[in-house]
Formats: sequence, structure tokens, C-alpha cells
Amino acid sequence: MTIVGLSLSHRVAPVELLEKLAVPAAQRGGVLAGLFAVPGIDEVVVLSTCNRVEVYAETHGPVDQFAQAVAEHLAAQRQVEVGEVLRLGTVRVGDAAAEHLFSVACGLDSMAVGEEQIVAQLKAAARAAAAAGTTGPAITGLIDAALRASKRARTQTSISTEGISLARAGLEVAAAHLGGLEGRDAVVLGTGAMGKLAARLLREAGVGRLAVASRRDGRAAEVAATVDGLSLSAEAVPARLAEADILITATGAVVPVVTADQVRAHASGRPLFVLDLGMPPDVDPAVGDLAGITLVDLTTLGRLLADREVPEQVPQVRAIIAAEVAAYVERREQATAAPVVAALHAQIRQFADAELVRLNDRLPDLTEQQRAETAAAVHRILRKVLHRPSVRAKEFASGPDGPAYLDALRQLFDLGDIPASR
Repeated sequence: MTIVGLSLSHRVAPVELLEKLAVPAAQRGGVLAGLFAVPGIDEVVVLSTCNRVEVYAETHGPVDQFAQAVAEHLAAQRQVEVGEVLRLGTVRVGDAAAEHLFSVACGLDSMAVGEEQIVAQLKAAARAAAAAGTTGPAITGLIDAALRASKRARTQTSISTEGISLARAGLEVAAAHLGGLEGRDAVVLGTGAMGKLAARLLREAGVGRLAVASRRDGRAAEVAATVDGLSLSAEAVPARLAEADILITATGAVVPVVTADQVRAHASGRPLFVLDLGMPPDVDPAVGDLAGITLVDLTTLGRLLADREVPEQVPQVRAIIAAEVAAYVERREQATAAPVVAALHAQIRQFADAELVRLNDRLPDLTEQQRAETAAAVHRILRKVLHRPSVRAKEFASGPDGPAYLDALRQLFDLGDIPASR
């Protein structure tokens, strides 16, 4: 079995393509089910954020077959050319796939290097895949290891504090454009991780009235309460724009939820700064052409962030990633020895139990205590005898000749058809 990843991100793919390939939360289950049905895929998870779409899977088929099948599935779902997905997508196998995911989890591959939203997004992807029944020990182990690397990076270095989130970067642009945010009237549409962060940052920046809106009942009131704000329905947002200075959107909707007609009808030409953090976009691009409206989207933010200096902690984070990848690979390789070792133990226990039965038949006068002590002594001896070979088998499995060692053990003890390598 092999871990394989197919990745398209802001580093290689145009925003327009990422917009089409983005997998909103509401559609994640269906996409996972479709990928899980692809021949050769045993486990699969989809990570879709504002600047990437990535598929990680454990497969038992050819890598090229995996890439083709995943590209075809994503392209068919989003009306994109398969060739474009294959041309711009990066396929990584084994250690390389793990290293990339660990880098993503640590925020090194984000538009805003070091940003922390990716941690919540990765956890959400894992929960969605678990709910869909498309993950097992392989992908769960991969994600857990990535999150472990991320936790180390964020606690042992200052990468998170040196980095900057997309929401914070957008608010810096808004503050520069509006001459500061203090006392401004703000509206946040969206109550996911990005929306909640934006609302908190606005309150910290000293905005005046702050309204929070959601397309889901109850969510707006919940988030608004944490920032001393007003809750709105999504339908009430356009009317609110008549008084707003800044609108931030981060809904995860499939199509724009803020149209040019809505803004034209309610903003009436007064200055309004619109920050669209959605992927796909929440705001119709035509909004940016209206008088008095400044629209900043992820493409604009990407250009601004590209000019920032790389945080000094990046080399230290990469060292942590390298160590965590090595530990992950060793655990995975040692796990390949488990079925062989378990079969060896089961076979020896079976032989011992059979001999104890024959002993009891030959010596019917033994007391129950004597029988129990005899059985305990036999199994204790066997555990001691088997301990060192079991440990060495796991050690050997981590080396380049691991499969050969395990296969030799399997044949030496005639353990049957047990996989000796992944």
C-alpha cells in the first residue's frame, strides 16, 4: 500500500482554476464518496481551502492510474479539462507526500506563511472523511502525524506569530484604504473559521458597530455574542450596506452571495471596502466596478503577501518537519511487520495450547492449580523467546531490506499468505 497525494495550490494553479475545483463543505461527502469508489483507492481525504485543493489516498494500484482517476473525477465535477488538472497538479508519493502535507499543516505552503487557519481546515477535512467512511488507519495516521508536526512547529518556534493570516492581511489593506478601522461600521458574512477570525480582528481593531451574518440559523448569534456584535440573517446584509464602511465575506458558498445589483441598490455610491475571503468568491467581481466600491479578493491578497519577507523561523520549522517525517515513515514501516509478527505469535500459541491439551490428557491427576501454573510457565517462556525476534523484525522492517527480512520470516515459519510489505 502506498500513500499518494495530488495537489493544486496558489503556487502553481491560477485562482480561476482553484475557484472551479474548490470543494465546499456541503459537497465534500459526495466528492469523497466518488473518489472512494475509484478502483485502487483504499482510503482518501480531500483538503480544500481558499488557496489549495489536495487529495491524499492510500492506494494499491499504479500512481499514474491514481492521478488520472482523481483528475478525471475532479474535472468532471467542476467542468474543467482533465489535462489542465494533470498539467498543473503535483503528484507526490510516500515520504514526499507526507513531507508536503506536514509543510501545509505548519503553514509553510500558505499564501500567508505561518497562518494557523490551515490547522482547523485540516481537522475539518479529517472529520468529513471519517464521517463519509473513507479513511482508516493509514490516512488517519498521516493526518495525525501532520498535526503533530504542526503543533511542534507552533510551540517550539514563533512561526505563527511571525506569520500573518489572510484575514489580518486583508484588514491591514482595509485600514490603509479607510484611514484606520476604529469607529468604522463593519459587517461580516460567514461564521466559519475565517469569518470568526475576521470578526475578532475587527473588534480588536476598535470598529464601532459590528454585525455578523450567516446562512445557517443560530450561527450568527453565537459568533456575534463573542465579539459584542449584532447578528443578522444573510438576507439582511444588502440593506445593512447602506451604513457599512467595510464588508468581509467568507461563506464557502458555491456561487457569489453578494451581487452587483444588491450593492448598487443599497450602497448608493458611498465608499465601501469589500474584502472577499471566499473560495470560490462570495462577491460578484462586477461589484469592484461600482462607484465608491473597493473590492479586494484572494488574488489581490496573494500578490500583496508575495512581497512580504519570509519569516526567520522557516528553516527551524523545516527541520522539525524533516524529523517528524522520518518518525512517521519509521512508524509506518514498522507497522508492516505487525501482521507477520502477530501471525508468528498466533502460530506458536496454537502449538503451545495443543501441547498443553495433550499434556493434560496424559496427566489427568494434575490439579487445576498445577495445570494453570504449567500453562503460565509455558506461555511465559514463549513470550521471552519471541520478544527479541519480534523487536528485531520491526527494526529490520524500517531498513531498505525490510520486505525481504519479513518475507524470509514468513517463509521460515510457513506463516501463509501474509503481506510482507506495503
